[in-house]
Amino acid sequence: MRTPVKSFRDLEVYQESTKLSAQIFNLKSPTKYKKALEEEMENLRQTSKIIPKMIVESYSDKFEDFKLADKKLETACQAVNLIVAKLDFLSAVVEDENFRGLVSEISKKYQRVKMRTLNLKRAWGKVFNKEK
Repeated sequence: MRTPVKSFRDLEVYQESTKLSAQIFNLKSPTKYKKALEEEMENLRQTSKIIPKMIVESYSDKFEDFKLADKKLETACQAVNLIVAKLDFLSAVVEDENFRGLVSEISKKYQRVKMRTLNLKRAWGKVFNKEK
């Protein structure tokens, strides 16, 4: 049974995206690839922070400027696409099965975050979109 959403912290998609961002920050490339992938890993970390940030901002904006809130959720979805592409790249480059397995699991979870974000976008559109 779901409880009412009282703040952005109650949104499952926010909670999940925050946990995944933390996983990305703790993701370590194998020592053999550490130097070569340093910049790519930093880009991945920075991109992972965008998703929960956009969800929070969108939650606040939805009451006053739905178009802006909608655009921010779209930005979150685009960030998810970028993260999945970067994770696919890492999986292709790194020849370490443990790392590949971890990256694959994170990628699957991010794809669920994207679906939840799109569902949130649709739900908010039904309630807050005044232009019908």
